[in-house]
Amino acid sequence: MSALINHFCSYFVLIFLFYHVEAISKCGKVFITISSFEAGFIELNWVTNCDSLDDYPSRIELFTYNPKTMGERPLVSINAHIYPEGYYMTKIKFNPPWLPGDWDYYEGINITSPGSHCFPYYIASFRGNGLLDSDCLKIQPTWMSDNRKILGQKRIGTILIPGTHNSGAYGFIPGFLQHYVLNQDKDIWTQLVFGIRYLDFRVGYYPNEGFFINHDLMRITKLEPLLKEITSFMRLAPKEIIILDFHRFPYPTKFEDKLHRQLINIIQKELGHLALPPNGLQVGKGPTLDEIWQRNKTLIICYGHRNIAKEFSWLWTPLHQYWGDKRKVDELKEYLRRSIKNHNSISNPLWALMAELTISPIDVFFVRTTNRKLAQETNKELSKWFRDEWGKESNIVATDFFLGNDMINVAIETNTGN
Repeated sequence: MSALINHFCSYFVLIFLFYHVEAISKCGKVFITISSFEAGFIELNWVTNCDSLDDYPSRIELFTYNPKTMGERPLVSINAHIYPEGYYMTKIKFNPPWLPGDWDYYEGINITSPGSHCFPYYIASFRGNGLLDSDCLKIQPTWMSDNRKILGQKRIGTILIPGTHNSGAYGFIPGFLQHYVLNQDKDIWTQLVFGIRYLDFRVGYYPNEGFFINHDLMRITKLEPLLKEITSFMRLAPKEIIILDFHRFPYPTKFEDKLHRQLINIIQKELGHLALPPNGLQVGKGPTLDEIWQRNKTLIICYGHRNIAKEFSWLWTPLHQYWGDKRKVDELKEYLRRSIKNHNSISNPLWALMAELTISPIDVFFVRTTNRKLAQETNKELSKWFRDEWGKESNIVATDFFLGNDMINVAIETNTGN
């Protein structure tokens, strides 16, 4: 009997230690984001769901070196108790002229380093003189292949995938329209190198000029150079599974079948050799990542015209996007919650939550807000929602100005259990 009692006591001690360690690991966990405002200020973030005030970090600091290995003074040091929401925007701008790990893009790029690579910005949380957690602002160009032993048996429709909304809507737009047309501030190559794995394209056609990325009726940039960036990235990171969603075709308003076929010919010429055919894979929760890797084709191309997509064996049928058309953060959260609860895959195992606020025509008319301001409001909350509540229930999460949230890290942590 005493042996049995000792066994149960040991069991409950282990359970207590497990949850205690888990609480410690979450409380004070840190990450860096970049503000969605044009200035691009570095933001300090830390997890605040602590069991007690005694567990709460006492200070948060920003360094240009790994605080575990060096002892120089920090760039920024703040009293964490003054910011109970776990957020602080610094006045330090992030605008690096290079990508670490030899991942700068140029035509013919052929040598890069796999794995994650840090920019010279590190965040750390402390309680007294003790280091609780630290992390760096980093690129993660090969995060799927880096975790292939864990991810291999998971189905593509069950993992959390970080994505961008209106992925090609970046660059220079003159005048006030830039505040309402642009949804990103990094090019496609850089999005992929940071770890984005879902790209949302809206395509327009202009006679004698060709196909462009559009934001509704506003054209942004030529399509074909973006396709070449995808090709180059996948050549250097062949085990990364990319979902390319040609979701809408807003211009001309009557996008005829012949334009679809002309567009598909261009896509096939540049990306066809990388495209994973959907043969028998668009059922249930989709193929496992191992099954995709075994086919040596890791680009899933979804096409937003069902009948046209069925004509081409290498195109997947349309992917469902849950877009709430919301103006307030609390309304967006409720919409996303209901979408997750009610989702049911039918013809495509992949589905996307469009996790951004939408500007109304009256907002534009009175210049009441901008895409960047709305993204700033939303991005601060998204990381919490999916880290604490919805990560295991969601599939693709597409955001605006993606460096303003921590969804890439949240996806990796959710998928790997780390």
